[in-house]
Amino acid sequence: LSRRQRQMCIRDSFTAIVDGQFNEPVADSAYDAARDALSGWDPTGGCIYYYNPKKTSNQFMMSRPVQKVIGQHYFCT
Repeated sequence: LSRRQRQMCIRDSFTAIVDGQFNEPVADSAYDAARDALSGWDPTGGCIYYYNPKKTSNQFMMSRPVQKVIGQHYFCT
């Protein structure tokens, strides 16, 4: 990928930062999920990317092989 493509992937991949979700109060379920992850549980099977196909037009994310769907999110390698 070119430098520009990498920048676009990063910019478009972290919408929780861009749209301000990062500043919202943390739900108890998020703490539970963090504890589960620290204990080694990974419901995605090792995926490193995720996206909501209804909310993205990022071609890089949509090009990744989908390994699992949880709710409205696709988890990819």
